Amino acid sequence: MSVTIKDVLYVKPAKPTRHVQIPLSNCDIIMPPYYIGFFSFFKNGLKKNNFMNIQKLLVSLEDVLNDYYPLAGTLKSEPNGRFIIDCNDRGVQFIITECSDITINQLENNKWVIPHGLVPSLPIANKIDSILFIAQHTTFADGSVALGAFINHYITDWFGLSTFMKNWGRRARLEQIDPPIHDRSLLKASGNPQTHAPPEYFIMKPKSGKASNVQQSPAISSLTTKIFHFSQDNLKRLLEYYSAGISEGSWISTNDALVAHIWRAVTKARKIDLNTEVFCGFTANGRDRLIPSIPENYYGNVVFLGYLKMLVSQLINDSPSTVALQVRKANTDMNNSLIRSKIDWIDQQSDKSLIMSSVSFSGNDLVITNLSKCQDNNLIDFGDGTPIKQRLRGEMKTDGVSVIFNTEDGVDVYICLQTEKMEILEHDPEIKNFTIL
Repeated sequence: MSVTIKDVLYVKPAKPTRHVQIPLSNCDIIMPPYYIGFFSFFKNGLKKNNFMNIQKLLVSLEDVLNDYYPLAGTLKSEPNGRFIIDCNDRGVQFIITECSDITINQLENNKWVIPHGLVPSLPIANKIDSILFIAQHTTFADGSVALGAFINHYITDWFGLSTFMKNWGRRARLEQIDPPIHDRSLLKASGNPQTHAPPEYFIMKPKSGKASNVQQSPAISSLTTKIFHFSQDNLKRLLEYYSAGISEGSWISTNDALVAHIWRAVTKARKIDLNTEVFCGFTANGRDRLIPSIPENYYGNVVFLGYLKMLVSQLINDSPSTVALQVRKANTDMNNSLIRSKIDWIDQQSDKSLIMSSVSFSGNDLVITNLSKCQDNNLIDFGDGTPIKQRLRGEMKTDGVSVIFNTEDGVDVYICLQTEKMEILEHDPEIKNFTIL
């Protein structure tokens, strides 16, 4: 399966926009320096000519960029380590490709394995003047289309990317959109900073180079990403399994059970000493947790890192419900007060580029991102129908990262581990009992 690049275009807003500089918020600047994104697969079942027409997509992209004008800008750095968005109408990238030796039905039969070359070459996210948004339109042999969308994580989170794609589709259908809010002062500090660091962050000692907000893994010979599918029926069974023994008045969610299950299974596969303390980080959407709540059309990052830790002996040997209740508590603790205190502490730091996540990607810790609640592929429609499938881009490159992604009949859980640990995980009876590889 080969992908041929036919053209690379740079798309600017349809008319000149405000040339302003927007400082990134205290939430934006602690995001990891990479691009987030996904593919939407649109099936040309009726064999229509001009299906997912490129010119229509380009015109509507120009149109929607009038409202999302920061996307057409570039990043600039300030002496205190904070980036700003220079809104200069430089434009976004639109890549046109073909994959003429495979149909969408063949992709489906091949379990949606991403063809080589379908993922565009993404720039370094914290590089100054890099493109902030990249779209890739790929036509398959049967006229079906994959539309990839990738955005610099400093600019917005998964919820913001999904909202942008829905609004791009609305403009392609000549519908009105709810204009995005670009006022990042909605996440400004309260003026009452903490005097100690939140446990999920620390300040790196200054070096000649800049930090990257993520502790890097040591050299690892081989990493493997696998997708574990949990059907709706198996998610119900999983919730029942992790709810066993929970006293009346307490409860856990399906997400709590799933996070606990992944954390326990990955830790067992890693064969870590029982007396070691391990950490699990999880992303929490702050839009509804903050008071007042952040509007849904706010365009920026509003995700914060939740954090819990346990001894390996407790994590593996305690009852499943005990672990799930710990996840529930950590999730509940991510309230307005805690999130505001994180924002205040970040604001207090003189060099924001030295703020690092305490989660160490060195074979012990795990970070789980649940995207299922910010996905709504039934609302992404450019006039030729909604996608029949969405997929994350290929291999993840960090040991100990997991992403929960919505599917038509459940969720896919992407997990990246050292290859030898992944082989153990795949044969774990508890994993096999609830999943399909």
